Amino acid sequence: MTAERAAAAAAEGPVRAAGRTRWGTWVVLGAAGAWLAFVAAHRVLSGRVWWWNLPDLAPPPVFLVVPVLLLTVLLAVRRAGRVGSALVLSAFVLGWPCAGVNLATLWHRPPPAPPEAITVFSWNTWYWDETVRTEDGGGPVRDPDQLYRYLRAQAADVYLLQEYLYVDRDFAPRPVTDPDRLRREFPGFHVAVAGELVTLSRFPIVLDRPLDLRPSLERQWPDLPPAGSSMPAYHTVKTLRTDLLVSGRVVSFYNAHLHVPITGLPSRGGGTAWDGLARHDLRAANYRAVAADVAGNPHPIVLAGDLNTSPAMRLIRTLPDRLVDASPALDSLYPGSWALLGMPLWRIDWVFTTDDVDVHEYRMVASGNGSDHSGQLVVVSV
Repeated sequence: MTAERAAAAAAEGPVRAAGRTRWGTWVVLGAAGAWLAFVAAHRVLSGRVWWWNLPDLAPPPVFLVVPVLLLTVLLAVRRAGRVGSALVLSAFVLGWPCAGVNLATLWHRPPPAPPEAITVFSWNTWYWDETVRTEDGGGPVRDPDQLYRYLRAQAADVYLLQEYLYVDRDFAPRPVTDPDRLRREFPGFHVAVAGELVTLSRFPIVLDRPLDLRPSLERQWPDLPPAGSSMPAYHTVKTLRTDLLVSGRVVSFYNAHLHVPITGLPSRGGGTAWDGLARHDLRAANYRAVAADVAGNPHPIVLAGDLNTSPAMRLIRTLPDRLVDASPALDSLYPGSWALLGMPLWRIDWVFTTDDVDVHEYRMVASGNGSDHSGQLVVVSV
């Protein structure tokens, strides 16, 4: 009996191994199919429906990493090779535009800057010069003078700055307490302010136009701006256009800081919990307001700022075709502008220009503990 049992056990071994192989094959095929379905849904739904706001936060690198991992597993499960490889490669191709890889940097060579080139610096300042320490540990802890030292070190002709405000413990916006300091720190500069946006320019400002997003909303929200807000424009103006007179020619600069996709569940301010529909409407209205203004603007354009939009989000591709992404001038294959807990992640800050503007230099400038965003320094000429 012992010999018979041993023989039976030996015969069952290959059967069990085959069963495990079949089970593993179906798991890998299921994972590959599910990922392809997600990528396809993302390409269709991102920026179009409010209930995709949360999946819209998918980190851009996953559109590269997941296919590579699945392909690695497929090499070990050869029975799923052809079908699985087709699924993975389809997901890779479909997801490539979302990955944030800047391939153009490999061959693009920006033209040399002429003497009349303009240096532009765009940056989300992270609550301006305020030292912030919230209950959850967020916010910068810094010397209040640090911001001005950092800004002056960029030696820019035009500054497009966001979060020109303070916040309270509930993250409600408050005006800066010394608005005149900016003019003292930058004597001779022209200043335009709208809500949390401030533009500084060595060149005269001939037009100062805040873009109110409310006419671009699909529906009207009765609490926009919220009653009692100390900065009403913070809620309704997320792009500031300033037309500058540069060497006898008008050039338009758009300073943008668009709404985030979600605000949390529940909101930290103790007010309305995350409203996905409202967030979707606000973000889409931001882009529509910019597109409408650009359509009627005959001047050369530079648009820069914190768009709160990663390469994986469809909204970044809804900007007018007239606006050209300046990314090829970056010297990075995978540019990143936003960090979390000091760890660089991906890009949500952008620069766009019209094709009558030459980009001679474009780089991210680390800000240390001054902000969770890198600054964007770009040298352009018309």
